[in-house]
Amino acid sequence: MKKHRIYRLKIGSWRLYLANCRLKKMNPSGVRRGSKSYYSAIMAIRRRRYKLTGGRCELCGCSLDKDNAQMHHVLPMAEFPQYATHPDNLEMVCDECHHAIHLNPYANLQHMEQKAQHFGFNLKDYYS
Repeated sequence: MKKHRIYRLKIGSWRLYLANCRLKKMNPSGVRRGSKSYYSAIMAIRRRRYKLTGGRCELCGCSLDKDNAQMHHVLPMAEFPQYATHPDNLEMVCDECHHAIHLNPYANLQHMEQKAQHFGFNLKDYYS
C-alpha cells in the first residue's frame, strides 16, 4: 500500500497543501516543482492574474482579497507538469469555488477539454 504524503507550504500569506506530488518532475521551461523558481513564477502569475481579473473570482465573480484567492490549475499539475506555470492553465478562484471544483472534478471536464484543445491535444486521447 502506497503511503500518502501531504506537503504543507507557506509562502507569504498563502497556504499551499500538496498531496502525493512528485516534487522532482520538470516542465519544459526547466523549473522544478517545489523549487523557489517555481513558486516565484507562480507568484508572479498570481499577481498578474489578480490585476487582470480585477480582484474577482473567475467562476462566481465574488470579490477576492489575498487571503481567500487561490490559483487553480485547469489541467492537473501532477498529470501535465509542462503546463504548471503556463498562465493560460491557471485561474484565480475563491476558496468556495476551488473546493467545489476539487470535490467533483468531472464537473470541470468540459473546461479541461477546452484548455487541452487550446494547447493542441485531445484530452480523450490522453486518458484513453
